[in-house]
Amino acid sequence: MKKVLVDFDNTINVRGCDIDDAFALFFLLSHKDVEVVGITTTFGNSNEDDTYNSTVMMNNDLGIEIPLKKGGIYSYDAAKFIKEKVEREKVSLISLGSTTNTMKALALGMDTKNLTEFVQMGGITSPLYFKGMVMDELNMSIDFLATNYVLERIEKPVIITGNNCIEKKYKVKDGEYVSKYMKYLDSHMRRWKAEFEVKYKEEELVIWDALTALYVTNPEFFEIEKRKIRLGENMMTGYLEEGEDKEILIPRLKDTVDAMEYIVSTIENN
Repeated sequence: MKKVLVDFDNTINVRGCDIDDAFALFFLLSHKDVEVVGITTTFGNSNEDDTYNSTVMMNNDLGIEIPLKKGGIYSYDAAKFIKEKVEREKVSLISLGSTTNTMKALALGMDTKNLTEFVQMGGITSPLYFKGMVMDELNMSIDFLATNYVLERIEKPVIITGNNCIEKKYKVKDGEYVSKYMKYLDSHMRRWKAEFEVKYKEEELVIWDALTALYVTNPEFFEIEKRKIRLGENMMTGYLEEGEDKEILIPRLKDTVDAMEYIVSTIENN
């Protein structure tokens, strides 16, 4: 059983914001080989109050009883919690929003010997295009100083880039879901689909964070590229520029894997 800490910017109940963080959490909660041992919130999709309040509401609605700590710029609760968990037991840390909480945990002196993996959703290797429109990178750039700090100190960081996620889109199936998690997601997905279509002229969604969670549960679904990158001001755009500062691992889903079908089936069959 793999123990996982989820650090995310969940905005499932926030209009104009993505639903992929909740999708990722529901997948991890539904996977038979995973135990989610804690949830921390940070900013990214929205501010840290919105992400925390959205998660509290979601957890109450669904009866999710997992330790939850608020993080971001103004709170150290999440960072202290991450440090405590990582130093107590072997755990994977999946970072789905800004890297701020991980940076703070490291700054507090977190010993990473029990950290089995650090998996970050974010970064780009080329512009993200939707019907000719460019989407800016978010997670690694929104607190780029924290990102540089974290990447300097974490061994073999795994980065699931936006470019690798954009290849696997998901078509929302209105009203066809049976599990409590997918039923909860249903109306929020349709809300986000309508908003996303207005902004990016795209009918299918990219469930970025769930695809990142899939690496944690099923790394065999991915091919791994080792890349040396430069750290510095290039992180202001989240661009993973080649250099000599840090070696990272960039997984890419194999063409034979129907990632979203597997993710949704796992949640539905829980």
